[in-house]
Order: sequence, then C-alpha cells, then structure tokens
Amino acid sequence: MFQLRKKLRHIYYAYIKAHFIYKETGRWNILDNWQTLDYLHEHHCSISRFGDGEFGVIWGWGNGFQRVDERLAARLREVLSANDAPNHVNAVPYPLKDWHGLYNPRGMWPGFTAFYIDRLRPIIDANQLYLNSMVTRFYFEAADKSRCGEHVQRLRALWENRDIVIVEGTLTRSGIGNDLYDNSRSVSRILAPATNAFERYDEILSAIIGHAGKDKLILLCLGMTATVLAYDLAKLGYWAIDLGHLDLEYEWFLSGRGDRFAVKGKFTNEVADGNRVAECQDPKYLSQIICEV
Repeated sequence: MFQLRKKLRHIYYAYIKAHFIYKETGRWNILDNWQTLDYLHEHHCSISRFGDGEFGVIWGWGNGFQRVDERLAARLREVLSANDAPNHVNAVPYPLKDWHGLYNPRGMWPGFTAFYIDRLRPIIDANQLYLNSMVTRFYFEAADKSRCGEHVQRLRALWENRDIVIVEGTLTRSGIGNDLYDNSRSVSRILAPATNAFERYDEILSAIIGHAGKDKLILLCLGMTATVLAYDLAKLGYWAIDLGHLDLEYEWFLSGRGDRFAVKGKFTNEVADGNRVAECQDPKYLSQIICEV
C-alpha cells in the first residue's frame, strides 16, 4: 500500500501538477548547458552551484557527506541571494525551468520542482540570471549523449595552459586515472575532509589564501562547502569554479556505460559502497598535494 501511494504521489506531482508549475518556472532566467559554457568562456566568472543537496541543507536537511549545519544553511542562503561579489554568478538546475533533454524526463526533477515549489519561490529570483548548475553533470542525466565529448572538451578548455589548484576532499582524487586536467599547465591540490568539510571552513579558506595565488584558477570539488567558497574567493579576487562531480561524470562518460557506478579509488557518494575507498599511492597525485586541512 505504501509503494502504491508513493507511485500515485509521483504521478500527481511529476505528470499533473508539474504541467502547471512549469508554466511559471519556465519563465525563470536559467541558461541551458551550452549557454552556460558560452558565458563561462566569455566572462571567466566564478560560479557557485546549487542543486537538490544545497536546497536540502537550506531547508534544514543533511545527506551522506554533509550533516545538518545551520551555519552552512545560512551561508548558502546568503550566497544564493548575493550580487556583491565581482564576476561571480550563481547556478541552479536548468531542469527547474525545462525538464526536456533529460534521459528520464519524468524522473526526479519535474516531481521535485512541483513538490517543493513553495520552498523554491522564496529563494529563486525570477528576474535573476542563473547559470545551469548541471553544466558539470554533462553525461548521466543527458538523453542525447552524442555531444557529451564536445561538452567536456569545452569545460576542459577553461583550464587550458593554466595553473590550477584543486580543492577537494581527501578521497575525491579528481582527475587521477584520467586526462581531465592534462591540458593544464600545472596541478596543485589542497585536501580537505571528505565529509562535513564545512566544519573546517575557515581553515580551508585560509589554506587556499596561503597557498594559491590569484593568478591561478581554483577548481572546487567539495560539496556544499565549494558553493560558499566560490563566492568568498570571488570577493577576494580569485577565479573559482565549483566543479562538483565533474570527475565522476567524466569517468562514467569514458566507460560508455549508462549507469552510475563506484569508481575505483574515488569517493562516489551517490552509489552503494561508494565511500569504501582505498589509500592512493599514485606518485603523481601525492606530488601535487601542497596542503592538507
């Protein structure tokens, strides 16, 4: 009976209520993936990405790698409503505006948007420009995967011949085992806690300021903490991009598989047993670590 009620509720929100709600959200000023890539290349802006995880923290929830944190919730609300950081833009999911183009168009996002519309309205400004936070989720969610290769190459072009500093969890290991950052001039890494990183936020920010010059591109792979960092770093004059799960999407893309799976040697929080990660002895990776919080 519970499963039947759950299925009927999904049908109502995803197929019926969503039809009416998207007449409103379809007017929200959210750029699609290709427009977002164009914007990033033209403006070289810092970007803070908001998704269901960030919304959940704002609404008082936690998840598998970030427990409930009122201070983080307050900072996320601050960032989402802010417009005072130079060359900084917030990003929210394009499927809040248009669910077409998803591999499962009646899956999560229409139901999510319709169910939480009363919570979304107070935090999304219908007149504000947003980039697409799913720009780094280029593979798994896409119905048409024919341009995924082009998409990731346009992302990689952002750090072409640049010195980059990756700020990531201790088990993330972004770019290790693939060529994601091989076109950069150099790669350095600042490691932070794999879970509940925001509890060490001040130390992480200080480590970036102490070890990364403003001539370097900062790539953030640190969950909700990265969302806040991109904003604070932009105010300090850094170029910082919240990449989220880009490396995992790239691994799934390279595999050619149509499912999410645990990537060996990397924290994969969205799949079963994805948090069971062995130590990394890769000499290239170890040589890139300049600081650990």
